[in-house]
Amino acid sequence: MNEFNFVFLILHYLTYEDTKKCVDSILSRYPQSNVKIVIVDNCSNNNSGQRLFQDYEQNARIAVLLLKENLGFAKGNNVGFQFAKKEWNADFIIMINNDVYLIQDDFLEKIILEYKNSNFAVLGPKIILKNNQVNDIYLQLQTIEHYKKDLNILKYEYFLNKIFLYPFYKKIRNWFRKLFILLGLKKDKISVDVNKRYENIVLHGCALIFSNKYIIRFDGIDDRTFLYREEELLYLRLRKNNLKNVYQPNIYLFHNEDSSTNALTKGLRKKRIFVGKNLIQSTKLLILELEKEK
Repeated sequence: MNEFNFVFLILHYLTYEDTKKCVDSILSRYPQSNVKIVIVDNCSNNNSGQRLFQDYEQNARIAVLLLKENLGFAKGNNVGFQFAKKEWNADFIIMINNDVYLIQDDFLEKIILEYKNSNFAVLGPKIILKNNQVNDIYLQLQTIEHYKKDLNILKYEYFLNKIFLYPFYKKIRNWFRKLFILLGLKKDKISVDVNKRYENIVLHGCALIFSNKYIIRFDGIDDRTFLYREEELLYLRLRKNNLKNVYQPNIYLFHNEDSSTNALTKGLRKKRIFVGKNLIQSTKLLILELEKEK
């Protein structure tokens, strides 16, 4: 394992305890000098970034980068990506949310094994959620028409949130959905087997492992979005450049989902408005890219 330089990239925003737990889960398993951590504080307004800087300023294996403005998910991560690439000469950059924790003692060893077998550019691990659920995976993108329909729904729901009518709409929608399923007019979605290995699928953005195959060609992920749709845009980039991605369920992490978003919004309606606004913008970009490719 000492033949490779690993850098864990953690984008921090507000939730100090989550980031500490994330870092501790790495350090407790990997004390080696070739395993480093870069934390990017996305201009947290609660002084948590400064606290992390003070916590780790004496640790040569950990760098805390304090941004002067909130750059969003992609641009914020790209600051750390470029640091890991240029300052630490990373062979693997493991980009994880700050509410993602290592729970596998041979995590890096399994990454090396998969890399030697497949020469992947990007690897996606299995994401274990609360109550021992596993995050769904998607084998391919939907059609342009599907995303256009999604966009119209997002715009409608965003408007209803702004005028305080979304809760009523949601109750009616859920009632009709249950009725359609009961009548056989609508089927529950068919889940993909999350315990099977796949290649060239849509990976989950909370944990992405970039090998040198990707690092030498790019300085991060597509940064034209503030939040959301990063997975789909990465899928398109990899396909366009004929680079392989792998979903490997033998490599896994735990995700304490939506921690930073919940801390940011402080209220269900505000969270829905925040999510809706960014999903609309990101979905517009995704549709544009799909139309270019078509």
